[in-house]
Amino acid sequence: MVPHGGALQPSAARAACAALASMTTSSPLAVALSDHPFLSSIPVASLRRLATHAQSRTYSAGEEIFREGGKADRFFLIRHGLVRLDAEEPGSDGPRQVEIEMLGADAALGWSWLFSPYRWHLSATAVKRTSTLVLDADMLRAVMSADPVLGYELMRRFAAVMFDRLRVTRLRLTAGGLEVPSAVVAGPWAGNRTTDPLWS
Repeated sequence: MVPHGGALQPSAARAACAALASMTTSSPLAVALSDHPFLSSIPVASLRRLATHAQSRTYSAGEEIFREGGKADRFFLIRHGLVRLDAEEPGSDGPRQVEIEMLGADAALGWSWLFSPYRWHLSATAVKRTSTLVLDADMLRAVMSADPVLGYELMRRFAAVMFDRLRVTRLRLTAGGLEVPSAVVAGPWAGNRTTDPLWS
């Protein structure tokens, strides 16, 4: 907390300085992860562990990120750009793609890797040049299992992503002509950016 005078208490100031110093010695990927709202307030040590199995990936406009029914083996954090989510729907002339939702900067993408048989429930395509942080699904499941505190917090955030996807999918499929919904600026995870770790 910052008092009315505007200065941090000594203990809070020391903690903030320590967190900043720790991040400056972290890998660029750990710093990038810490800057994404989905991972807001996750401790530096946990971010470093996640960063060892993360990579930066950019998709060109029109490039497929993943396809419905394919192997769900990655989790994406969108940094910049725009991604369209589609669902396949049977039609008289064969299957057709129904636009479900648009996701922009700061959104979290993909949750099907959480549950067996690990297959994507939707397709994702970059609408314009899109930069992402990609995390390996096997690693994420292992880390969440080994660290129950981190696992619970991440699952709580993934649940928000799942709720958003299911809500919007239902809306789109039952309301034919409605405009394709877009995720809010902060994406499906509604947390705010903060430098205060949830735990140490």
